[in-house]
Amino acid sequence: MRAPWILPLALSVALGCSAKAPPKTDFSRESRSTVGESQSASAEAPAPGGGQAQKMPSSPGGLERKIIYTANVDLVVESFEGVPAKVEALTQQFGGYVARTKISGSPGRPRSGEWSLRVPVVSYAKFLAAAQQLGEVRSVSQNSQDVSEEYYDVEARIRNAKKEEERLLKLLDTAAGKLQEILQVERELARVRGEIEQMEGRIRVLDNLTALTTVDLRIDEIKNYVPEEAPTYATRVRRTWGESTSALVTTAQGLSIALVALVPWLVVLLPAALVVWLAARLARRRRR
Repeated sequence: MRAPWILPLALSVALGCSAKAPPKTDFSRESRSTVGESQSASAEAPAPGGGQAQKMPSSPGGLERKIIYTANVDLVVESFEGVPAKVEALTQQFGGYVARTKISGSPGRPRSGEWSLRVPVVSYAKFLAAAQQLGEVRSVSQNSQDVSEEYYDVEARIRNAKKEEERLLKLLDTAAGKLQEILQVERELARVRGEIEQMEGRIRVLDNLTALTTVDLRIDEIKNYVPEEAPTYATRVRRTWGESTSALVTTAQGLSIALVALVPWLVVLLPAALVVWLAARLARRRRR
């Protein structure tokens, strides 16, 4: 029979060992000593019209840097017809998927669409260049966020938490003390297991964000848009003709709708007007 003080002592030792701060990867030192390297690595990031495959830079310690790439593309098109299908086909062509879609517009007014697209990082540059061919470029912006420090710090914390979990499991298997002490070990075990699951969830999120880039695409149907470079004469004539024809059709539709709206009133008012006219005519005849 073990002494009753052995279990609390072992529990305090296990918790004391886990209280030590986990090792933390020092990326700040690496970034200070390798400014030139980080600049050259960022130079490999694709330009808006480039076609180079995206390369993931590595830290001097051999650890792969975890970088989240995002981009915003704003385009205009003369006709929105078929654009949603083209966006989806282009995304699937590069091995990505459409995470969010929003199409807006009303009859007689320009339409617009917004998409949040997830594309593998190795296809990021080529996809970005291909997406800009869907219309006239209004703006393109790119951004990157280095989450390497957080990623490897969470990994180290997971390793330490799993070691603590193993110690608590061994302590629970050999425990022969009071019920209260056993319940205390089980509570600590549940806490550690919850922390491990939470940190593993964060690792999965970071893996997803760094493996797939996010491209937010917006496409508007053209309306009074003047690009930085003046369009050709033929383009201006075509657009003016289209706008004039569209205005004529809209006006004709409005007049026809107004006429249709008047028909029920005419059905009611014409008989009444006819009765009034006949009564007035009869009255004139009587006066004569």
